[in-house]
Amino acid sequence: MLSKKIGIDLGTSSVTVYVKGEGIVLREPPADDRAGPTLQRVIGRVIGRQRIFRPDVMLSVPGAVTGVERRAVLEATMQAGAKSAYLIEKPLAAAIGAGIAIASTDGIAVCDLGASGAEAAVIVQGEMVTFAVIRAGGERLDQAIVQAVAARHGVAIDRREGERLKLELGRALAPERGRARVAQAKAAGGGEVSIDAAEVHAALAPLLEELVRGLEEVIGLAPPAVAPALARNGLVLSGGAAQLPDLDRFLGGRLRLPVVVARNAQACVATGTGLALDNLQMIRRGQHYIT
Repeated sequence: MLSKKIGIDLGTSSVTVYVKGEGIVLREPPADDRAGPTLQRVIGRVIGRQRIFRPDVMLSVPGAVTGVERRAVLEATMQAGAKSAYLIEKPLAAAIGAGIAIASTDGIAVCDLGASGAEAAVIVQGEMVTFAVIRAGGERLDQAIVQAVAARHGVAIDRREGERLKLELGRALAPERGRARVAQAKAAGGGEVSIDAAEVHAALAPLLEELVRGLEEVIGLAPPAVAPALARNGLVLSGGAAQLPDLDRFLGGRLRLPVVVARNAQACVATGTGLALDNLQMIRRGQHYIT
């Protein structure tokens, strides 16, 4: 088959593209437009000069996106050169990318932790029976570290430095007393300040609690009949922020559910978006497509 099948995750911090048979072929920061020009550039780079065989394209969208917004994304995708365009909600795409057989599951929770926030859902037989947006995303974690450093040390660091400290020192569980690692943070005005892992954990803790509350709400709103399946199947985490060390253990202890981080968590949504093109029945049932 000469026509390519492309899955695109238009994330806040990156655009990730999956091509069937090739895997992840592109990951780059998004442009400011968040619409047509980005899609034209991305699709053009994937299909190259050969424009005779236009691709089938599936895009992930936030679960709370409106019908008007869905239509606009579909039309922009077609104008960018797609033969057909489909949409899938991020939690469903994340579940597929994590290897979950969503059409047959009797109940599982999924949370995609992106840069701007988290999208969580309980999925039963291919449908999201509950859904919520939780604001505890990767960028807020970074900013919390920036604010904590300013408050404790009187030193300004930028968000990228906050992200570096998160990656180097951040953990969802508190470090053992007296064994916290230390890193040097570069001040925006020059110079350095020593930051330890206990400080970083303290900065992240309120947002982790916010994440717990959001997940408790999503899981609590599921039909009572789904509870045994959730207790058995638990919660799957995807997205870049899901890679915070000990997050699975932290959430498992608080939610009293089995929690796992999906393999290649950062690419789950893009991968699932592309794989969904092999099973369009669910997408067509929701009528979120143009051919």
